[in-house]
Amino acid sequence: MTSEDQDAAASLQRYLANQINTATPAQRLVMLLDQLRRDLHCAQLAFEVGDFKEISDNLVHAQHIIFGLRDPLDLSTELGRALSGVYGFCAQRLLDANLRKDASLLPSVQDIVDRLTDANRKALAALAAPSMPSEPAHAY
Repeated sequence: MTSEDQDAAASLQRYLANQINTATPAQRLVMLLDQLRRDLHCAQLAFEVGDFKEISDNLVHAQHIIFGLRDPLDLSTELGRALSGVYGFCAQRLLDANLRKDASLLPSVQDIVDRLTDANRKALAALAAPSMPSEPAHAY
């Protein structure tokens, strides 16, 4: 790797770190879900070519993200318990897919992650949208 390549790689790392450090918690959640989608996509591609190391690396990374999403949930709430169950299901499917080298287990996880990502992206957009006053103020 040349000095210029190293400088470019270092600049990219600083940019990504800054992007993460300045993101809101909701933006970080969407970033994690986007990375989870990429991991699942890369695992699917690796299944297609039979690259077992790449399959394992991507599925293990995807599991780490799922654990990171599941662990801070408030299990005293209905939503927390429901999401914990969804994340537990996904983690188990990824573990089984990796151990059995069975790509047929990925689509159900991909569908769930796609839905979670889309829902969180919509919620983030709604939070960012300027709020409209419900009633105009009148001076009587």
